[in-house]
Amino acid sequence: MKPNVKTSGIDGCKAGWIAVSLDRSRASYKLLRTSQDLNGWLHEQDCTFIDVPIGLSEDQPVRMCDFLLRRVLGPGYSSSVFGPPVRSAFLVNDYKAACDINEAKTGKRFSKQAWNIMPKIRQVDDILQENTSLIRKVHESHPELLFKKLNRGGEPLPKKKTKEGIERRFDLLRRADNRIEDLFTEIRGAFLKGEVKDDDILDALILAIMVAQTPYRPIRTLPIPPETDGKGLSMAIHFI
Repeated sequence: MKPNVKTSGIDGCKAGWIAVSLDRSRASYKLLRTSQDLNGWLHEQDCTFIDVPIGLSEDQPVRMCDFLLRRVLGPGYSSSVFGPPVRSAFLVNDYKAACDINEAKTGKRFSKQAWNIMPKIRQVDDILQENTSLIRKVHESHPELLFKKLNRGGEPLPKKKTKEGIERRFDLLRRADNRIEDLFTEIRGAFLKGEVKDDDILDALILAIMVAQTPYRPIRTLPIPPETDGKGLSMAIHFI
């Protein structure tokens, strides 16, 4: 990949998606409120890390990438990994009915937290299936794994919902890129917290910092090699 590529990190938020780019030549952001906004942004990028499950199992209760990610993060953060239900559960719009389908396929139901992010999973899944050229450019990642990598084996970080957790992550980001403080302040001032929370911004920033390294460092995955679902989508967590 050439150094002048366009990269971005994207995290879900109440208002849609917050997208950040931290390439050497630009530091920018955009709130993507609709599927059309997201689709357009993804087409403009050469490589994107996004915090949303990509690739859905047909009959397994847990994707291998989610199983491995929980092991890497440890018990304190395993709850931050929301494994998606099987693909056929997305055919209904009722939580109980979707759980019934998942249980029939896998023997297990799934959490309400996973149900709450299903609209965003469906949104990205639809975009990738309709625009197969994006599959090689849009990669599932996970902010807590990236913060762990950026922390370089240091003491486990406090939970990101706490004041100390926010401050520790912000400090790691500032040390990684001297544009972070001004960019965070600009993003925070542009949107209400009811639209974009502080931890949404931090997650988008870590995704952007890491994906910006892809012209110079190889992308790694959990598992190796990535699994592929029935639609040809990779089921893997990508990181640097």
